Amino acid sequence: MKKLPFCLLSVLLLGALPACSPEEPGEPAARVYSMGFAGAEIAPPENSDHPVYLSGYHGGWTPEGVLDNQRAQAVWIDDGVSSLLLISVDCIGLGRRAVSAIRAGLADFCAETGCDAVNVVSTHTHAGLDTMGLWGPMGIDGKNPDFDRAVLEAAVAVGKAAYAARRPGTLGYAVTPTEGLQRDSRDPQVYDSNLYQFRFVPDDPAANAIRLVSFAAHAESLRGANKLVSRDYPGVMSDLIKAETGDDVLFFQGAIGGLIMTKEFVADPFVAEENLRVTGRKLTDLALSATEFRPLEPRIAMSRVEFSVRLDNTLFKYYKFLGILQSDIRISPLGVYRLRTETGLLRLGDVTLGLIPGELFPELVFGTGSDKDPAPLAELARANGVENLVVVGLANDEIGYIVPPSDFLLSTEAPFFKSAETGRHYEETNSVGIDAARAVARAFEKALKKLASD
Repeated sequence: MKKLPFCLLSVLLLGALPACSPEEPGEPAARVYSMGFAGAEIAPPENSDHPVYLSGYHGGWTPEGVLDNQRAQAVWIDDGVSSLLLISVDCIGLGRRAVSAIRAGLADFCAETGCDAVNVVSTHTHAGLDTMGLWGPMGIDGKNPDFDRAVLEAAVAVGKAAYAARRPGTLGYAVTPTEGLQRDSRDPQVYDSNLYQFRFVPDDPAANAIRLVSFAAHAESLRGANKLVSRDYPGVMSDLIKAETGDDVLFFQGAIGGLIMTKEFVADPFVAEENLRVTGRKLTDLALSATEFRPLEPRIAMSRVEFSVRLDNTLFKYYKFLGILQSDIRISPLGVYRLRTETGLLRLGDVTLGLIPGELFPELVFGTGSDKDPAPLAELARANGVENLVVVGLANDEIGYIVPPSDFLLSTEAPFFKSAETGRHYEETNSVGIDAARAVARAFEKALKKLASD
């Protein structure tokens, strides 16, 4: 569908002309940001013929109650020329097939509205129902088809509703340093301690502002003994910001491999729900401490690169044969397993979001010492003119941990089934293999060059 000029679209769809200056004949219309938000709860299915399992820690665990329901949130963003949907689902992760299903469900909508891209991220809550299939009893698919259907329907519905709720306005950006909130369970101690925020303020004073918020830490402040469904700290933070400012919030993860998580703030004894509340409160206070948001020019640019990575993980191959994994796994005529996935870039003004399909070790973003295999993503970004990079993890796929090759170590007794005999190497058991980091870096560099050439 051919796009109408933004001002005319606003008259037709919003019933009011946005404040934009007259253009001389032949000159392009001035760009302006327009954004809309929508959210919906995704409750555990009732009267399902299939069991439900909690994800993130133990195989075969069923929930004993609901602390707060999982949600799907969507933000529509356009600058009058380019447009996209960013959809966030409170879950452990969504594989490529699930993301493809959401995109297929929005295909007609995209054709009608001119939406250029649909990006789907997961908040990585460890207190949600299993959406990957990996947390059922051994060898049993942990996904519930009724819940999977509800996730798909909610994601599609909020995407359409976010478009309908769009309003023109201004977009700002703020970075807030944090201290003492995170822990890295594996040396070297490297993590991104910044809290990143985009805040959209609509021209209509009656409309809600919208925040995109990112913090790099596993959403597991309830810890491993928890049996209650919850969005964990992203949900508490989003709800508190909404209650105290009226702003709608969409959360996305950063580089959390390693394993990066929030510290325990309640001890002797540890009380899970209180620790969750304190964690969410601390992050909310930091988010609200950002009062100055640097204005971003209304200019959107995007690039996307599909690529494949060799699949070495024997357990993942086993789950493929059982039909459990949502990954796009193919077998070559020579019997080589390869996993098809994607990476992408989204530029808002002069800030670029790097969309990474898994749990990336922060060392692969910032680099450590002289290890440059592969080149750190921040270094690749600077070499291609990107100074302000924000990494978004679990974006458009969940391929597992993306581990630095120099620190990739497998068990000699049972590779991928057990951690290596020395050191802290759990993450390798949930990775596709040693090739993942290099494959991601190559695709990321291609996306950077594609973005620069457009």
